[in-house]
Amino acid sequence: MKKKLSVRIVLRQMRIKSWLKSVFVFFPIVFSLELLEWDKSIHAVVLALAFCLISSAIYVLNDISDVEKDRKHAVKKNRPIASGQISFPCAWALLTVLTIAGFGLALSVNRISFFLILAYVAINILYSKWLKTKAVIDCFCIAAGFVLRVMVGGTIVSEGVSGWMFLTVVSLSLFMAFGKRRGELHSYGAGGTREVLETYEMIFLNGIVFMCAGLTMVFYSLWSISRESRLVYTVPIVLFIVIRYLLLVFLGRSDADPTTLILSDKTLLAACGLCGLIMLALLYGAQIF
Repeated sequence: MKKKLSVRIVLRQMRIKSWLKSVFVFFPIVFSLELLEWDKSIHAVVLALAFCLISSAIYVLNDISDVEKDRKHAVKKNRPIASGQISFPCAWALLTVLTIAGFGLALSVNRISFFLILAYVAINILYSKWLKTKAVIDCFCIAAGFVLRVMVGGTIVSEGVSGWMFLTVVSLSLFMAFGKRRGELHSYGAGGTREVLETYEMIFLNGIVFMCAGLTMVFYSLWSISRESRLVYTVPIVLFIVIRYLLLVFLGRSDADPTTLILSDKTLLAACGLCGLIMLALLYGAQIF
């Protein structure tokens, strides 16, 4: 018997935990020292919410497309659409509402953010239908989602996205993407849940993960120095976060979504929270006090 549709089921389908990724939208306004300009802060919140809704719409679309595969999967068969908790008409209705609301919010801020989010949708559709089976390209598609979030946030600040911020986010995103693939290969093997895992080798992924982790720290360190601020003092805690994430990757816990991994590890979550507070204090302490 099908369960009655409820708000809890709808929210589970929308993958609310993944909304944490939209924190990347706030990077440009925070580091451009414009966070206390309330009109821009409101725009940042609106754009973050737009990205949240559109990302949820993508999840709904993917679950509709992969429903038959999901029903044969040990874990994915419990997803709302695959399990029948959400019917196909309701799923399409939810997809339509999320898409219209997300694009509407983006357009209410500016057209550039709308087209950037449209690019995000296009990349995700191509990824779902074809690119997810192409080794390396698949991880660049995943990383593009984080980079586009930052670029959308950059549409509302005077400086835009700096070169160092762009490089830092690119390397960090690739670090998380390849770390996810390594976790999947470790947990499920080459014959696992993804066709692309048959192409990857563990030794290759180990090297790429370390390379991207190192580049993340190099770019962030150079970025913090280039700002001529006390932001350089956050380098040790950012280094701790990267190393802790690396540990979890090599413990085989990175096969899930990066946000799920962060939320599941109290030490990593606390370090990220502390790092955020320290950054805000260093950047805005003088303005507030």
